[in-house]
Amino acid sequence: MKKLFLQTKVVYDAHLKEYNVQYKNFLVWKFAECYKVSEHLPDERAKELAIERAKNMLDTVEVYRSPKPYYM
Repeated sequence: MKKLFLQTKVVYDAHLKEYNVQYKNFLVWKFAECYKVSEHLPDERAKELAIERAKNMLDTVEVYRSPKPYYM
């Protein structure tokens, strides 16, 4: 099985008060998900959820891929 993500990270944006989960494939970091701090999602809980998501993404694997399409 092939892992889909080589590396992940969590970045905190103090201006927007949110934790951004990003993943890296090859040389480019790409946005995956955002956890915004609010009265319903306190800072520590948002941070925990973002880190948990980033760790779980590293365990994501490809289990099936269809064959290449046939072109005429």
